[in-house]
Amino acid sequence: MTKEQKRYIKTGILFTIIIFITIWGVNYIRSNDLISNQIKLYGVYSDVKELSEGNHVFLNGTKIGKVSKVDFLNGDLNKLVVEFQIRNGIQIPDSSIAMITSTDIMGTMGLKIILNKNKTDKYYKSGDTLISKVENSLSEEVNKQILPLKLKTENMLGTLDSLLIAFRSVFNPKTRSNIKQSFEHIQITLKNLEHTTNTLDTLMTSEKARIARIIDNAESITDNLKNNNENIEKILSNFGNISDSLSASGFVNIIHNADTAIFKLNTVLNKVEKGEGSLGLLIQDEKLYNELKKASSDLDDLLLDIKNNPKRYVRFSAVDFGKKIIIQSSDSIPKNE
Repeated sequence: MTKEQKRYIKTGILFTIIIFITIWGVNYIRSNDLISNQIKLYGVYSDVKELSEGNHVFLNGTKIGKVSKVDFLNGDLNKLVVEFQIRNGIQIPDSSIAMITSTDIMGTMGLKIILNKNKTDKYYKSGDTLISKVENSLSEEVNKQILPLKLKTENMLGTLDSLLIAFRSVFNPKTRSNIKQSFEHIQITLKNLEHTTNTLDTLMTSEKARIARIIDNAESITDNLKNNNENIEKILSNFGNISDSLSASGFVNIIHNADTAIFKLNTVLNKVEKGEGSLGLLIQDEKLYNELKKASSDLDDLLLDIKNNPKRYVRFSAVDFGKKIIIQSSDSIPKNE
């Protein structure tokens, strides 16, 4: 074998090694380790939060694998399946959770395995699907905490702005002048009050003797009332006897009878007013009143005519029977046949 042939063989072997290393490196980066036997697990999500191939898988803060593939589940655009590989020999208990989370402050996404704390003899095998959850990113948590504060701050700023506007509208130059005058008036009032208290103090000092006499007189009056307590009791007893005498004399019955009579009189007047009874009809019936008035007028006319023409109604003749003269009306004189 010539040197040139050996050189070609060495070059081929080196090229083959380079190709193998390149393929292995690419697959390692994509978490498809061709050397070690890894466990493939899956998770199904509605939103992967920008999780991509090559992102790390963590267990209790330790890297145990990488995401190998992210794709839609059977063409369903609302669900994505995440394939990830972990080192062989790590047993994940059944009902553990594969949570998409933010791994650093820059927002790099990754998978965090949350182990089931309950004791179990079942473990996930290669090809199984874990329970899937998505944790809010750090920015989302910050926004979630800051958003209420932001809203409160905006409301507070709006309120503060309204308060400043109201303050400016109220405390204009005219209002400030009025407030200044009010304080001046208060100061004058306080001075007047001080003067009044001084005057009252002087008056109390000068009239101390008179006030003492007034108090003595009041005390004397109370003593007299105390000393004449028996007389006062007798007076009150006499008033009680008078009331008892009035009660015994039937005064209450008299008042009751008078009240009953007034009630009956009111009843009669109400009936008269309503037109009940003869008197009520006479008062309320205008037709009857007019007829009575007409009858009275006719009677007056008849009496006036009788007075003026008596012969029209009565005729008299005198018959002499000795000493007696009998006056007979024309109805009693026999007619000549």
